[in-house]
Amino acid sequence: MNDTLKLIAAAALALTMTACNKDNSKSFTDFSGGCEAVDLGLSVKWASYNIGAISEYNAGAYFAWGETTEKEKYGWSGSKDYMWGVYDFEASPLFGMTKYTPAAGGDGLDTLQPDDDPATKVWGTKWRTPTSKEIDELLDKSKCQWTWDDSRKGYIIEGLRTGNTIFLPAAGQHNGSDFENDGVMGFYWSSSVDESRPSNAIHLRFDRGIPGKTSSYRSIGQSVRAVSR
Repeated sequence: MNDTLKLIAAAALALTMTACNKDNSKSFTDFSGGCEAVDLGLSVKWASYNIGAISEYNAGAYFAWGETTEKEKYGWSGSKDYMWGVYDFEASPLFGMTKYTPAAGGDGLDTLQPDDDPATKVWGTKWRTPTSKEIDELLDKSKCQWTWDDSRKGYIIEGLRTGNTIFLPAAGQHNGSDFENDGVMGFYWSSSVDESRPSNAIHLRFDRGIPGKTSSYRSIGQSVRAVSR
């Protein structure tokens, strides 16, 4: 390849890497040039890729809730394992959390702020992590059809009003030093803390059965699928 062709190829790669991606200096690789804001006929548009993914089928990056970079271990065992506290069951109603504590005596925050939202930090202000209510909307059978794809291990979600689709891979999760349920289950954070238990946050959870919404420890590493207006 001559020098001119090399320069053209390098420029094309740079455009691909920055089309949806604000910050290419993260500790994970985030080639998100092909990502789109897909209109499913809902109140927000959903990204076609996970944060940190290289395609719609790729798992992408994993984040503890309220953190914006990946790490080797996800858990509560030490003060440096999770940014916003160390879990303490007896410290109710805050459970040892230092931020996002809407219970009495807390800071009143119940939704991720932009600086703590991995979607916003990595892809820019156009994008954010969906709220609990926006996940409810995605799960609404009158608005979206969910179809398990066994060959690709994940769900095709079709917006019934527009006919457009996105794919959510069953990307598993990181819990402590373990990587669990890759290709079997999907776990996708919302931006909403569990107000009844601030050590937890709300997330989308699915396997080959019926997808649903629940909560889990904020320290677990899960996927993020961004939304945009």
